[in-house]
Amino acid sequence: MTIIRLKERIKKLPTKPGIYLFKKSQNKTLYIGKALNLKNRLKNYLKTPDTRIQQMLAEANKLDYIETESDIEALILESQYIKRFRPDFNIVLKDDKQYSFVVFTDEKYPKIFTTHQPQNVSSIKYLVSGIKKNKKIQDTKYKIQNTKFIGPFTDAGALKTTLRLLRRIFPYCTCKQLHNNYCLNYHIGKCIGDCCLKKSDVSSIEYLVYKKNIRAMKEILSGKKSSLIKRFEREMENLSDKKEYEKALQLQNKIKKLKRVFENAQIIHNTRYIIQDTKTEEYSTNILKQLAKIVGMNLLPHRIEAYDIANIQGKFAVGAMVVFTDGIPDKNQYRKFKIYTKSTADDTGMLREILTRRFNHPEWLMPDMILVDGGVAQLNTAIDVLRIMNNELRIKVIALTKNENHIGTKIITDTKKEILLYKLPTEVKNLLLHLDSEAHRFAISYYRKLHGKSLR
Repeated sequence: MTIIRLKERIKKLPTKPGIYLFKKSQNKTLYIGKALNLKNRLKNYLKTPDTRIQQMLAEANKLDYIETESDIEALILESQYIKRFRPDFNIVLKDDKQYSFVVFTDEKYPKIFTTHQPQNVSSIKYLVSGIKKNKKIQDTKYKIQNTKFIGPFTDAGALKTTLRLLRRIFPYCTCKQLHNNYCLNYHIGKCIGDCCLKKSDVSSIEYLVYKKNIRAMKEILSGKKSSLIKRFEREMENLSDKKEYEKALQLQNKIKKLKRVFENAQIIHNTRYIIQDTKTEEYSTNILKQLAKIVGMNLLPHRIEAYDIANIQGKFAVGAMVVFTDGIPDKNQYRKFKIYTKSTADDTGMLREILTRRFNHPEWLMPDMILVDGGVAQLNTAIDVLRIMNNELRIKVIALTKNENHIGTKIITDTKKEILLYKLPTEVKNLLLHLDSEAHRFAISYYRKLHGKSLR
């Protein structure tokens, strides 16, 4: 497909979510991708430096697309079409990385998790209650029989975000060990409670709810969201006819939440194949590699969030979140918070509030790293919020500490390792200082806006 033909085709594409299919003769599908915005996504193919994509474009002679109502549906539809057509270039362009699959275990209370190796899940390691030695629970291989897989999914991050969103509507268990009391996930609405208790009753209402939740998750991830909603609506009408109004209202709320997730969530990164300046892109990647190594991360911190607070003795207190994507400010992702914490001097309390509110928005893309302004107290606050709000995530947390002149002196990692800034590579130090100063600038600008309004 020539660039001219591709340009002409792109002009006719919608700016909606969906999937796109590059095809060659005999209508054979070469590559399937998903997009939050089909037109913008396909524009990225016009100046790609990637030789593999150039090869795919050379073989393609047709570009089709299917519009979806949301990017979650695009993620799921892409999975179904890749499974159906098995396009050659979807494998080539993964750089030998495996796709993600959602696993449903066959247990009294089935668990849901993601894996890159579905063929090996029969040896997933769990802590199983009741196998004891010297009064301690031992690790054991827990055999999972008749496990169901849904996939493949190309975007592990988008998939995990989708599962987090859906889990708020259809709670399910992730505990690896049975216990006597309700778990933390139960208290924050991610678990029904009985599923991980040592004494659970399969005849209880909670058990029936749990089984329905698992069924709903399977249907949604298999692309049957519409039929699921129609079934819920029929059930709601039947409950109303039986004058079971409370149950009908609960189901109505569930339908509304599900529709809202699909309408409002943004889970897909617009992966960029256009590199405006290849040297600049490579430079940023090298900096992120250095930063990852310094703070002890296995993966690159593609999305870094930095936080700061602005106030004078607690008045007009505000918080700011800035986002750097691949080392570059991503201003569309910035967020500001009007702080309601009553304390006039407790910066950690204010930080706790804005981080808690931030992670009550699972529809926002999740960070790989968080930078907070402060010392050990602020660091511990951020770690504690993550533990409570998103204990299944693995987000690196670092604090940037300053001297009395408000000049950065060191960073402290979540392992309590302290690193002086002057010992860091210049590029890494500058990135961290840029993150911190941008968060401070954004917080101050919001503070001045609120303070200015109060003087009018």
